[in-house]
Amino acid sequence: MLKKTVALSAFLLGSFALGACGQSSAKCPTKDQIKTSVKEFIPQDFSVESISPLKDIKGLCEVVIKVGAQPLIFYVDGAGKYLVAGNLISLQDKKNITRDRQQEFMKVSADQLKELEKHVNIRLGEGSKFVYFITDPDCPFCKRSNPVVEEWAKKTGVQVRVIFFPLPIHPEAFNKSVAVICDKKGFKEYAEGYTSKNQCEEGKKAVEANLQLMNKLGIGGTPTFIGMNGRMHSGVPTEEDLNKLVN
Repeated sequence: MLKKTVALSAFLLGSFALGACGQSSAKCPTKDQIKTSVKEFIPQDFSVESISPLKDIKGLCEVVIKVGAQPLIFYVDGAGKYLVAGNLISLQDKKNITRDRQQEFMKVSADQLKELEKHVNIRLGEGSKFVYFITDPDCPFCKRSNPVVEEWAKKTGVQVRVIFFPLPIHPEAFNKSVAVICDKKGFKEYAEGYTSKNQCEEGKKAVEANLQLMNKLGIGGTPTFIGMNGRMHSGVPTEEDLNKLVN
């Protein structure tokens, strides 16, 4: 996750007064009240997607905000004086309520899909259905994903549109990404860790633009998959995970 998002998550782990005066404990703060209260703590633009009372916990409200395409969930009391962050777990059925709700909001807009299309670096397959595969050539989880993705694409006929997102923790990943673009290589060479001394300006600009887009979308890790339906999946996928992105 990007530094800004990490900082935001760390901030949310604390509690602070939202300053929403006159709220009844039976109600939740409004979207405007939430946005006004937290905006000085969040350096990026964000939207308040949802505020709703928790059914099983009286007096506690769930708040969902999105930084780009990244949903973040926290909880406030009905009077808007306190904030609680972290995973809410149901002990009865062992479900992670917070994580499940995040998955519901893990979706990009139609405009964001159009923006992603401008950043595609290589393609695997020629199907009419497609997914975006945001990857780092040196990410170990991306390497584990490559054969899964390739086999699934062949099986289903779905096109995989690859966008390079080299992370700072992998010092050679940026140059490898640029080399694949400059030498006009494909998925096979990318998966094999292709590299060369060809660091053309066109390739550098393309990868730098990718980094800016991921920051804008709030995406900070690889692999990340985004489907033609806007749904997102982070981490090594199963075939079922990938199917959900095109159905």
